[in-house]
Amino acid sequence: MHTAKNSGKLSSSYFIPRDASRESHLFKRVRMMASYSFPHHKDHNHKIDINRNRFFIHLDLDAFFAQVEQRDNPKLRGKPVSVGGGKGNRGIVMTASYEARAMGVEIGMSVVDARRLCPDLISVPSYGTKYEAITQNIICHLLELLPEDCVEQYSIDECFLDITPVANDYFQAAKFAWHLKTMIRRIENLQVSIGLSFNKSFAKMATKLNKPDGLFIVREENLDVIHRLPVKKMWGIGHRMEIRLHSLGIRTIGELANSDFHAIHKEFGINGVILRKIARGEDTSGISQHVERVEKSFSHNHTLSDAIYDDSRAMDEIKRMTEYVCRRMRSKDLITDHVALSIRFDDLGYRGNKVRLVHPTNSEKEVFHTAMAIYRKLPQPNSNYKIRTFGISCFELHKVSGYNLDFFNRDHLIPYKQMDFLKDKYGENIIRLGLGNG
Repeated sequence: MHTAKNSGKLSSSYFIPRDASRESHLFKRVRMMASYSFPHHKDHNHKIDINRNRFFIHLDLDAFFAQVEQRDNPKLRGKPVSVGGGKGNRGIVMTASYEARAMGVEIGMSVVDARRLCPDLISVPSYGTKYEAITQNIICHLLELLPEDCVEQYSIDECFLDITPVANDYFQAAKFAWHLKTMIRRIENLQVSIGLSFNKSFAKMATKLNKPDGLFIVREENLDVIHRLPVKKMWGIGHRMEIRLHSLGIRTIGELANSDFHAIHKEFGINGVILRKIARGEDTSGISQHVERVEKSFSHNHTLSDAIYDDSRAMDEIKRMTEYVCRRMRSKDLITDHVALSIRFDDLGYRGNKVRLVHPTNSEKEVFHTAMAIYRKLPQPNSNYKIRTFGISCFELHKVSGYNLDFFNRDHLIPYKQMDFLKDKYGENIIRLGLGNG
C-alpha cells in the first residue's frame, strides 16, 4: 500500500487570533474551520487554455461529522443533529445533518440560534481524532488505487483526485467514481458525493449539484449547468466579491465567463483574471502536493457547557488538555520550551501566564505540573467568580527523535509511544496517565 508524504494526522483545531498582541495570539483564540482558496495563478499551466482528455474527481463526505455521529449512534439517525455543541446551548454548529439543514440550521451559527430554528435539534460534541482517523483510512485506500501524485487531500472531508491514469473517457471515469462510492460505503459505512469534470474547479462545483450521496458530471457539452448558476456558487467568490460583481452587471457564472477581460482585471486584479478563467472552464491547475507545515505551537482551548469553580474539576480539565497537546507534539516528534495557560471567567475577562521550562519536553507529566503551577498563581475561582474557558499552549517547538528526554530520571520513564498507539486505535479514554494533583 502506498503511503502519502503528507499522511500525518490532520489537526482538528484551526484558530485565528482576535488581535495582534502576543498575549492574544497565545490565549484569545476562536475556533475556525479550514480555509478554502481557489487555484493560485502559479498553479495553472499557462501553456494550455483548457484541459483536454483529463478527468478530475472532487470527493466530499456529506455532512461528515454529523454523518459519523449518526452512523455510530442509531438513535440519532433520521433526526436533526448538529456537531460542535454538547450539553446546554453553548458552542457553534460545526456541521449539521441534512435533517437539521432542512430546518434552516447552518454551519457557523450558534447552538442557541440553531435551536430557535429547530427546537428538536440534538447537539453533540465533536471528536476530532475519530474524524481524522476515518479520513486517513479513506486516503490510504485511495492511494491503493491511484499514484500518490494524483491524490490531494483538500480538507478533513474533501479531496481531489486526478483519475486520468485509470480512465480514458467519461464512461470509465464515471464507473471509477461509482467504485469509489461503493468502496467508502464498504470500509466506513459513509455516503459521499462526487463531482467529475475535466478540471478541478468544475469538479468541485459539480459535487454541489447532486447532494447528498450523488454523482454529477460536467463536460464541455453541458457547461450550461454551471453557467446558469448564481456567481456566488463559484469556488472563490464570497459575499463582498459577489456585491462588486453585481455592480458590474455580472450575476451568473456564464456572465462572468463572457465578461470583458480588461474590466475584470482592472476591478479585481490577478484574482479576477483567475476567476474569469475558472468560469470559462480554463482552470488548468493540477493536483497540489503540499509541503508539510512546520508547526510553531500547539494549542487547545475548551469552553465548558457550565462554568466551574471546583478545584478538582479545574485540575481534570487541565489534565485533559495537557494529554491532548502533548500527544500532538509527540505525533510530530516535537518538544516544547514554553508552556502557557489561560482561563476565561464568566465576566469574559482573561487571565494567564507563560513559563519557560527547565528543559524541553513533550512529557504530559512535566507539562501538566507546569500548567498547574501557573494556574495556582492566577486569580482563583469561587462560587461568584467561575471559570468558563481553559486554554493551554506549547510553543518554541523543536524537533527531536526521542519521547522521554529526562535521561537522568530513569525511574520515571513512561511508554508514551505505546499509549499514543492505543489511543489512536481505541479512543482517548482507553488509557490515561496518573499525573498527580499538580
